[in-house]
Amino acid sequence: MNLYTEAIEIAKEAYEDTKCFDRAYDRIHEICDGHEISIYYYKAIQFCAEHPTHRGEEYLEDCGGIAQDGDTFGSIACRIAYATLLVSAQDALSELQDEMEAA
Repeated sequence: MNLYTEAIEIAKEAYEDTKCFDRAYDRIHEICDGHEISIYYYKAIQFCAEHPTHRGEEYLEDCGGIAQDGDTFGSIACRIAYATLLVSAQDALSELQDEMEAA
């Protein structure tokens, strides 16, 4: 999976679903939460191994931390993959909004 391409697709889907940029940010959370890399340990671990995750990790740290009591390696990987995809999709939505406002 190409992170940038996936983030753009999620941003477009969120905007098309809502037709409102403010609501699209909420929709992005929903889409990323149900994404295969947020659900399946194997996919999350593979994603984390193949993509830079520092921005997702920073996001999680700002939200209270990457790991929680009782977490497994797989659940931590899912959380990091989710956050990385989320911030990338939010960036893509912001770029889409800038492009639409400039047009």
